[in-house]
Amino acid sequence: MPLRPLLACLLLTVSLAVQAATEVLQLEHRTGAELLPTVQSFLGRDGTVSTFENKLIVNASQARIAELRGLLQQLDTAPRRLLISVDSDDRNFQDTRGGARIIRQGTSNRSGGLQQIQASEGKPALIQVGRSVPFNTTSSDGYGGVIAEVEYRNVTQGFYVTPSLNGDSVRLEISTNNDRMSQERDDVVNVQSTDTTLTGKLGEWMVLAGANQQSQADRQPTSLHYSTERGENMTVRVKVDVLD
Repeated sequence: MPLRPLLACLLLTVSLAVQAATEVLQLEHRTGAELLPTVQSFLGRDGTVSTFENKLIVNASQARIAELRGLLQQLDTAPRRLLISVDSDDRNFQDTRGGARIIRQGTSNRSGGLQQIQASEGKPALIQVGRSVPFNTTSSDGYGGVIAEVEYRNVTQGFYVTPSLNGDSVRLEISTNNDRMSQERDDVVNVQSTDTTLTGKLGEWMVLAGANQQSQADRQPTSLHYSTERGENMTVRVKVDVLD
């Protein structure tokens, strides 16, 4: 074969070898959303990836996909079971209104201000306590009479937390709520919510929040502390331990 056609054939073969391919990689333990940021960082400009349920749809060279398979063998592991402990110091969240019902959600144990719940790595868990408080309401029956009724409203404090591990460090994505009865009106519930991310060491207490309904002046990336002249505040610490 003449040299020029031979070179052209070799170049075509090499080109086909490095051409991008599209493959669907099935995940066994993790979701595509969990691993997507890591895979995107791994591929960089060498390919693209999208997710569908627990699958990764990858477009890259065969060599790069082979390397990705090796990485996924390390990442696609069963989520570890965790014990999340929350210690709250809140002396103001009380309601002496007759008939208030206690609300406790997602709490496997409570002793004083300590709450604990088991969770899986990468899955959201709910820890919440509060009161279902009765409110007296009146309405007309259409004939000039007055109808008295009792309605219950939930007044709760708690948060959703999604933990993820990296070695002996833990990252918590947290959505909190901190409801309070109004000091000015008996029929009003003040509602407050925040979203934050907290990073710390496994087995160590981390300050999550202090909160009230008036100010949010001293806000930092890894801890929140709000204060008020009336002294209505709370301090919350959180700790994550590995169960297996």
